[in-house]
Amino acid sequence: MLRAFMQEHQPAIDLPPIDELLPDQWTSGAPQATERAPKSPADRLGWLIALAVLAFFAAFGFQAMTWALAGGWQWLWMLVGLPVFAMFSVLTVVFVYTSLRERRRVRVALADIRLERGEGLRVGEPLELRLRATVPAARQGERTRAPERLTLRLMKRVDASLPDTCCDETAVHCEDAQAARLLYMGALCARPEDGAAARWFVTVHETGAADTAPFLVAALRLLPAR
Repeated sequence: MLRAFMQEHQPAIDLPPIDELLPDQWTSGAPQATERAPKSPADRLGWLIALAVLAFFAAFGFQAMTWALAGGWQWLWMLVGLPVFAMFSVLTVVFVYTSLRERRRVRVALADIRLERGEGLRVGEPLELRLRATVPAARQGERTRAPERLTLRLMKRVDASLPDTCCDETAVHCEDAQAARLLYMGALCARPEDGAAARWFVTVHETGAADTAPFLVAALRLLPAR
């Protein structure tokens, strides 16, 4: 009986090894949101000054055209007022329109990714997993943030010709963000009925896009039962 149990829970050695995917950085492939970029008091003051200058020249061009209506030699003001008014009116409208529509991208990403897997997996016992990471620095015109949740899956491979099977799944939240460090914690468990004669590995997905390919794949070491 004991010998049969050990043979049943002996890991398969004829299966190809798991191709691990352990990136140092990751960016979500989902459509990125946008938001209004907050402006500092200096930026707001600069915006008002630029708007005032454009509006002044547009008003000057309009006033020059009214001077030309007096007739006589003053019609020469039309040669100055018309192009100045037309150009700066358009520039003022474009400046206001682009400023109000100016937005920045919110990029969901992680950097310095490290998955702690412990000593290995024991069938019937929870496997504690910790994913540590940071929020990468934002580039110009964007803001970066970490995903609120990630999905962990415990996978097994019993035959190279068959698709891998998911034996357990859990959603993990960001537990700690102190000193710019992020921590996602969760536990996965293989049931005795899942069998042990397999290659075991864990995958990490973005929650809400769990049907897409995982961005992290880590093989697990199968430990004997206690």
